[in-house]
Amino acid sequence: MTSFFQKIRLLAFLTLGYGLFYFVNNLCTSFLYLTPGAHLVHLPSGIKILMTLIAGPLGALAIFIVSNAWGLLFAFPGQFALVLFLSMGSAGVPWLVCKICSDKFELDHELSNLSLRSLLVISLSYAILNSFVVQSILYLDEQVSQPWSGMA
Repeated sequence: MTSFFQKIRLLAFLTLGYGLFYFVNNLCTSFLYLTPGAHLVHLPSGIKILMTLIAGPLGALAIFIVSNAWGLLFAFPGQFALVLFLSMGSAGVPWLVCKICSDKFELDHELSNLSLRSLLVISLSYAILNSFVVQSILYLDEQVSQPWSGMA
């Protein structure tokens, strides 16, 4: 039972910490959201991959919660389906990349064998896949006129 409450506390800490950082950063850089490839330089994207790499599914769940809140409150108010799909992508892509790359590079749970090369591969894989997923969702929902234009 103690383990359950520790996980709940960790989830709350991750959600509040990431949420605060995400909200402040996105208020300052909201113009980047629809730009293809912005995930190569967008700070919350780096935090997402590191948080998921370190905290695993709890990190992804915190990302999902914060992405839903941001999407419904600021980015796409009232567009529940779009926000849900974007949130699933926002949380699912870093988790998937971390899972695949952790297996490929045989990373241990403590990440003590994480090399600069494997971190670079993980980061670039995440940035490319995340940009593809976000742009695809926005295009399929007709939020952007061309899949890689980035402009509404």
